[in-house]
Amino acid sequence: LAKIQFDHAVKHIVTELWKSVKSLPVAEVGINKRNGYYSENKRYRDKLLTYRQVMAAYNGLLRIDFIEVTQEGYNDPYTHEGEITRILAKGELIEKLSELEGHPAISVPLDVSRETILLRGTVDEKKTLIDYQETHITDRFRNNLKTINSCFIRHWFDLEVLDTDISKLEDRINNHETKEPVDFSKRTLIRIFSNGSFKEGGRFYRGWWQNVPREYRKYITIDKKKTGEGDFSQLNPHMLYFANHKRLGSEDAYERVLDGEH
Repeated sequence: LAKIQFDHAVKHIVTELWKSVKSLPVAEVGINKRNGYYSENKRYRDKLLTYRQVMAAYNGLLRIDFIEVTQEGYNDPYTHEGEITRILAKGELIEKLSELEGHPAISVPLDVSRETILLRGTVDEKKTLIDYQETHITDRFRNNLKTINSCFIRHWFDLEVLDTDISKLEDRINNHETKEPVDFSKRTLIRIFSNGSFKEGGRFYRGWWQNVPREYRKYITIDKKKTGEGDFSQLNPHMLYFANHKRLGSEDAYERVLDGEH
């Protein structure tokens, strides 16, 4: 069992590094070095990933100089803030990953068994994933999302930009505080509910197209076909008025309430 878990840990880390070198720009890979992470909240964890074997794989890759640490992890017990360790492929490993045929977005099978309905709550003053009881509501959420993701998998989403524009896109993302690298292997969505309740939140995350800067969205294609983005002025106020059988009119909804300063 230990060898199976070790091989799985190596495969997991190297696969994530392959995805990272194919991202725009190159992405860091997170390594959680906290022992308890691998035993808590089993709903959200890969059962074959154990602390001992992940650390063995991580330390082995360091010893043979296949990876470099870009950020050491830490946890502040007073502020309850922290970061996980982050790594990048280096040297010979980058060469080997670059020589692989195909692309991880196509070649790496998607994990259809992973949990797609996530619940976040506050534990010890820290926002974290928490377990929950299954109900007909959570089943419905999960089945609906399975239908959506199954549709996504049957199609190919791409970003058709000139090779000469890729460096500009990478610079745009690097210089943005919240934008993360575009990882084309993230082809499906998860749904996150906040504040420990399924009555709040429920937004969809982790599709690569959600992280594309606004000016590049027009280059998103589906099965090589161009897409368009509809923009509805004052959509939420219009919906509220419509729900109450009234018309909003042409006056700015926010200006009349918030005096234009907020």
